[in-house]
Amino acid sequence: MPLPLSYPGLKCVLKNLETVKRAHIIGRSPCLQKIDKLIPRCLENLHIGKWKLVINKLWITCNEDEIENKKATGTTLVIAADGKGFIKKMLRKFGKAFGEYRSALDDVNERFIPGLPKFSIPINNESRIQVYAIEDPELFKDDFPYNIIVKSISEISRI
Repeated sequence: MPLPLSYPGLKCVLKNLETVKRAHIIGRSPCLQKIDKLIPRCLENLHIGKWKLVINKLWITCNEDEIENKKATGTTLVIAADGKGFIKKMLRKFGKAFGEYRSALDDVNERFIPGLPKFSIPINNESRIQVYAIEDPELFKDDFPYNIIVKSISEISRI
């Protein structure tokens, strides 16, 4: 059985870890959260806008109207990336967590990226979350043409 890393070892690993992966790992360990505050982050790209946040290759957008109205359904989150590799990796993680909810999403009028999984995850009796990938160079001006769409919809609207 391997020995655990020492404090300097943990510090070195965290310092050289890509920021998005680092945040993912740190979020699951209170011990690492204490160390994380002492180590600088190495970012290739950081952009904070009024309605978007870009960290390296991760692009998160926000709609003010959805925040103010706190809508449970009809909300859409777009995660944009510059390559299919990131999209495939994220959908693979969705598959591990929600594989039983894979769906063809026949009722969705979108041009999906072929070969990638799609999901329809129930929230409750009235709503579901749809997760799928599209290629839309217009959405973020060619920089981030691949998008994962996470959309909450009402079951009533599907009927």
